Amino acid sequence: MPRMSWRMLVLVALVFACGFTLRVAWESSEEPSEAQAQSPAEGDLYDCEDFATSAEAQAQLLPGDPYGLDADNDGTACDELGGGGSASASASASASPVAAGDRNLFDSGGRKNGPVPLMPDGGCPAEYPIQRGDVCYR
Repeated sequence: MPRMSWRMLVLVALVFACGFTLRVAWESSEEPSEAQAQSPAEGDLYDCEDFATSAEAQAQLLPGDPYGLDADNDGTACDELGGGGSASASASASASPVAAGDRNLFDSGGRKNGPVPLMPDGGCPAEYPIQRGDVCYR
């Protein structure tokens, strides 16, 4: 008989542990996360008065301007605020490869001596002449 009592005690402990775990998981799933993004479907969340500079408002400017931050439809949010520089100008400059200047793709980050992948012809670029396996090094 003591062996049966031991098994029942373990079974009861497992049931309570599972129940507690499920309750904690359920309660945490009901709480809204502060990190969730706000969608335009939630309504007009922003007005120009909510921002200190035009650059801050520009970060919330979405396609179609659901919040009405770009009254004159020039691509810049809350022009009347000024300050902080024009975020649309800096965004368009960084998006354009021509405006970014003459940059070398090999200087875009990472280790200075490689490895870099092979070129489409199967060889190494001049900047990384040493081939080991399927990668190139300086």
